[in-house]
Amino acid sequence: MYNKHVQKLIMEFKRIKNLKQYNKYAELYEELLYRGLKKDEDKIDLLELLLEDFDNKTIQDIGIPEEMDPVEILAYLLEEHNLSKSELARQLGVSRQLITEIINYKRNISKRMVMKLSERFKIKPAAFSSEYDLKGNKNKMSAA
Repeated sequence: MYNKHVQKLIMEFKRIKNLKQYNKYAELYEELLYRGLKKDEDKIDLLELLLEDFDNKTIQDIGIPEEMDPVEILAYLLEEHNLSKSELARQLGVSRQLITEIINYKRNISKRMVMKLSERFKIKPAAFSSEYDLKGNKNKMSAA
């Protein structure tokens, strides 16, 4: 069946039920990634699956992607994670102006930015890839 190591992991971690548990697991996940120890690979994989599962459930609960465009999703995530545009820009290694222009529908989200955002918020790139209208532009824009 399962070896003892896998059984211990299963007992240690449970399916994420709330944001407090999600944040705890996300912090541990980032800490283990930072350490980069081979012995932590199974924990990292399991935490990644649990975080992704919660993200996907949360995405479904708030109507992503059908009811929210990528900019609305980004604004929602900034609020949920209590992040300023400046702090997000710093974390992603981009300018605050870029984040502001995206939030204000003045600029589309590039494919590179889609990947940065999906990695930062641990959700599927599809959440940031759907088409949306820029202000002052009749044409729909998508990740370029």
